[in-house]
Amino acid sequence: MPSPPPRTPTKSPSNSSRAPVFKALDADELKKDWAQNSGLTTRTTQALQSVGVLRTWNDGQVLLSRGQPTSAAWLVVSGRVRISVITSEGEEQLLRWMLPGEIAGLSSVFAQATNPADMVSHGLTQVLHIERARLIDLIGRDPVVALDLLRILGLRINQLFDTLADRGIHSLEQRVWATLERIAKFNSVAVPDGVMLRVSQSDLAQAASASRQRVNQQLRHLQDQGLIRLGYRNIVLLKPNNP
Repeated sequence: MPSPPPRTPTKSPSNSSRAPVFKALDADELKKDWAQNSGLTTRTTQALQSVGVLRTWNDGQVLLSRGQPTSAAWLVVSGRVRISVITSEGEEQLLRWMLPGEIAGLSSVFAQATNPADMVSHGLTQVLHIERARLIDLIGRDPVVALDLLRILGLRINQLFDTLADRGIHSLEQRVWATLERIAKFNSVAVPDGVMLRVSQSDLAQAASASRQRVNQQLRHLQDQGLIRLGYRNIVLLKPNNP
């Protein structure tokens, strides 16, 4: 099967409701056990800095596309990197954010495999580029660094299973509703019949890890039940018994 074509770089949205929405969702996700220790130790970080090359990426630049061969791991120094894939419907599905101190590309580098997802910079981002040969040489010389990288890979595997389990246990409607409740805690304003969330359906779809079309169907269903009211770039969570 041929590799997917490289993705065209896109400008990340700014000065919109997207930034506060995802900033708070990031914080919520980081409370999970698998993410609490997802950063490298100081010793490993310093060791990687000694063999890596610092590169700067502007907002919206594609570091790597899905299916693209790679011979390097990437350590985020500043800024953020959006990890996502494009669905068969042409919608971007957000997988996770990479924050400063996190490393990506280990599985592809060690397995000499292609990159599994799109990596796009969000804002001005600095990333440490670590070539495979130098990384292999480093872990061969320093078993403490090797164990730390294995710990990171183990956490990522746990993250994957957590995500798969969540999708298997909870329906899309449940995930959408849970995301709406999370957003209501930090990005809402009281209105006479409930609380208004400042969020677009595209942002909600990325947060719920589904396509915009499927999320829109679930929102329409929730609206038919009298639980929400849909507006332009906002959703109102209605008070009980207040259709």
